[in-house]
Amino acid sequence: MKLFPDVDTKKRFMKTGLPVILGIAWAPIIWMVVIAMFASPLFALSGSWLLTHGVILIIAFLVTFLFLRFFMRIGNKFYGEGH
Repeated sequence: MKLFPDVDTKKRFMKTGLPVILGIAWAPIIWMVVIAMFASPLFALSGSWLLTHGVILIIAFLVTFLFLRFFMRIGNKFYGEGH
C-alpha cells in the first residue's frame, strides 16, 4: 500500500504538511538551544525568570518560523510548479 496515491498528492503534502511537521518537531530543540545560550544573560539583565522565559519563548518561536519559511522555500524549489 502506497502512502500517496499519486504524484500530485505527494507534492501537495511536501509543500504544505512536511514543513509544518518539521517545525513542530524542531521547536523544542530550538527552544532548548536558545535557553542554553540566552537564559543567564537575560536573567542577569532582567532579574526575573518569568520575563526571561517569555523572551526566550518569543525568540524560539521566531527562529522556528524563520526555519519553516526557509524549508518551505527549499521545498518549493524541489516540488514547485514546473517539476
